[in-house]
Amino acid sequence: MIGVILAAGFATRLKSVVSGIPKTLIELEPGLTVLDYIVNVFREVGVKDIYVVTRSELEQFFRGRDDVEVLVVDVVEGDGNLWTFYQALKVLKSRGVEDDVVLSMSDHIYEIAILRKLVKTAKGSSQIYLCLDRLIRGRDAVEGLKIVVDGSTVVLSGKNIPPYSGIDTGLFYIPRNIYSYVEKVVAEKGRKASLSDLINTLAREGLVGYVDVSGYLWQDIDTPEDVERARKLYWRILARNLVKESDGIVSRYINRKISTKISLALYKSRIYVDPNIVTLIVFSIGILASFFIFLGKNLVGAVLAILSSILDGVDGELARLFKAQSKFGAFLDTLLDRVVDTMIMTAMFYQLITKIIVPHAVDMVQLILFTSLFGLTLLGSIYVSYVSNIVEDREFIAKLRNSFPWTTRDVRITVLAISTILSMYEVGFMYVVFSSWFFIARTLRYRMREEMMFRKKIMVPRIEVPIAKPVTKPSIGLIAEEMLLNLALLIVLVYLSGIALDKISFYQTSGGSYLYVFLWQFISSIEIALIIYFAYNLIKNLVALFTALRDRVVEKLWVTPSVYQKIIKKAVLVVIASLSLCPLNFVLALSNVEKDLIDLGNYIVTALILILLVLLVVDIAKAFEHLVKDRIHRVKH
Repeated sequence: MIGVILAAGFATRLKSVVSGIPKTLIELEPGLTVLDYIVNVFREVGVKDIYVVTRSELEQFFRGRDDVEVLVVDVVEGDGNLWTFYQALKVLKSRGVEDDVVLSMSDHIYEIAILRKLVKTAKGSSQIYLCLDRLIRGRDAVEGLKIVVDGSTVVLSGKNIPPYSGIDTGLFYIPRNIYSYVEKVVAEKGRKASLSDLINTLAREGLVGYVDVSGYLWQDIDTPEDVERARKLYWRILARNLVKESDGIVSRYINRKISTKISLALYKSRIYVDPNIVTLIVFSIGILASFFIFLGKNLVGAVLAILSSILDGVDGELARLFKAQSKFGAFLDTLLDRVVDTMIMTAMFYQLITKIIVPHAVDMVQLILFTSLFGLTLLGSIYVSYVSNIVEDREFIAKLRNSFPWTTRDVRITVLAISTILSMYEVGFMYVVFSSWFFIARTLRYRMREEMMFRKKIMVPRIEVPIAKPVTKPSIGLIAEEMLLNLALLIVLVYLSGIALDKISFYQTSGGSYLYVFLWQFISSIEIALIIYFAYNLIKNLVALFTALRDRVVEKLWVTPSVYQKIIKKAVLVVIASLSLCPLNFVLALSNVEKDLIDLGNYIVTALILILLVLLVVDIAKAFEHLVKDRIHRVKH
């Protein structure tokens, strides 16, 4: 797999900006050009051999770079981009290079997730792949290459057609078996041949796939205004690039929002702080958090623990921004994280003993139960990190850690901090035990399946016969069935959780054995976690249903896909806010929060739901305004 960057254009609309230099050498920040950025992104996803394709007049601007090779081709003003690519393939072939190509326009910037998704989906395929953005912006709809898709394949492309499905983002994956089609299209169209011509030719044979990158950040640069937009968007893209696939939900939606602002502020100011020094500072904050918890200052300790979790990403972000990554830094960070986790959980266990176990004069069996819970919590936390590092399938591990019940460190620290503030240490331990050992069990099952498949291949050699897979659309009936099942399970769990909370309240008020209170708390915690899980599944079903209905709505009601998706997002937010009321009340009740605070929480969530409903109605009214006007017109006439 090689990277090819087309940089042979004439930048006719940017002459006032570029002053004779290639527009790919426009700076996004001092010292870093568009080309530098593209090359860095290519290398991040594993594309090491990178070629810049340019014409002889611009060759001088690229010679001397040690990160790319320059291919000089025959291009004049008015030639199509496929003609440029065709010339590059001829030069590469003369050098003995024939490989799958990741093709990028030299005037596009994009977040790394777009290219990573393209390579992951298309690598090894015999189809050409492009990146499709369905959430098109007005200016891009005019300039971009419009795409029409049917199921998982592209059926049409062009500059002068309506944006039925979206536009491409200037990134393509072109396998070597497509080279013959490139030659065929160039033979037919000559020097005017474009990538759109190639896509349309291949689409007729079902050889064009796409990856949906809607919601990702990217920008093409054609005008002076685009240069300013790109320079502003670049910093948002850079912040997105710092998010890791392995980040948990707390880190992705909260911690990274704060840590990346700190890291980017230091980077913009060119203030270099050694990432290892940052690691030690974050470690010190974590140790200080455990010290305060030991002293019984739970609120201060919990806040410091959350602060250490937020700042935990700064060292890695600075290392990436300043190109200062090292194996030692990664090792030091992992090592000290385990020490902090252990100290915080030990401090919590100490408080559990001194404030709960000793005052209630528990017997030896109960003491063993609590001690075992702590041991399983500590061991599970360490094993999650150990297992994650020894399993080679990084994609599987990242997906597993970010699925229910979320075993990432950011989630773990947040749960432990909240349980410390509420003095419900055992509930925090229960969550860590449940999530970590559930993760370990699923990983073990995965490795066992791998082992069994490996043995079968050794014992019974098989000849793989390629079978064409039919393109199928999701069944609305099946989605509805799954929704009903998740809804039924959700109702049952809500009912059972109510019983469990009543039992907890009964034993606490009647002065019953603390062991029974603990057991019912454990049951209630698992039920609340399952409520969140099935509510999450219900929302996924709802999104799938709306997606399955999209084409019908677009065709029959003449609502653009972008507007439809905007309405659906608000509708889903309303559902999420509504479903959150139940687990929120249960968690607050389990935490013995006063009724006035529970009422306040319900009021805030209800107000949020009503505001979202109003915004949703406004969007629906705007979207279907043309239908209302048409109906009124018909009534009048």
